[in-house]
Amino acid sequence: PMILVEPDTPGVTVERWVPVFGYDDAPHGHAEVVFDNVRVPASNMLLGEGRGFEIAQGRLGPGRIHHCMRVIGVAERALELMCKRAMSRVAFGKKLSEHGIWSERIADARINIEMARLLTLKAAHMMDTVGNKVARMEIAMIKVAAPNIALQIIDDAIQVYGGCGVTEDVGLARAWAHTRILRIADGPDEVHRNQIARLELKKHM
Repeated sequence: PMILVEPDTPGVTVERWVPVFGYDDAPHGHAEVVFDNVRVPASNMLLGEGRGFEIAQGRLGPGRIHHCMRVIGVAERALELMCKRAMSRVAFGKKLSEHGIWSERIADARINIEMARLLTLKAAHMMDTVGNKVARMEIAMIKVAAPNIALQIIDDAIQVYGGCGVTEDVGLARAWAHTRILRIADGPDEVHRNQIARLELKKHM
């Protein structure tokens, strides 16, 4: 079952807040919590006994889509910063944007953002029209694709800023850390890739 437990319930102790990639988001981040003989009323149970997995699964599809929508926005911001830096920084007598490698990276970033956006829209549309179960392949695909695409764009943006890119001055380091978590949260890439492969193989049996 899924049960609501108030943080001030006797027996609940927050042992410590756990930084992720060095970032401490307390009191809203991750924590190590001890439950010692905690008792709550039966009315704190959601939906009923034996329905916890159902609740968890019910939010996973929409939750994964939501993660992807947010991470596409992060990728857009990283691309914007990359372009501004490439147009303002001069190396070897030319703006970085005039060097071929940065033109390629900027172009690839735009292409990949649009691919991720379209697949996210398709997955969201299918979830709304035919449900999570039918849309599970599209949801799995975008859950793998969007964070990985965003991470590459953020990484390229960090690179164009050089040493400044890994500081807190431009926000890219934090963006990378938060986006990297999404390759694990709500199911790791490996699980989603296995599901995609199984569903694809079924088409050819």
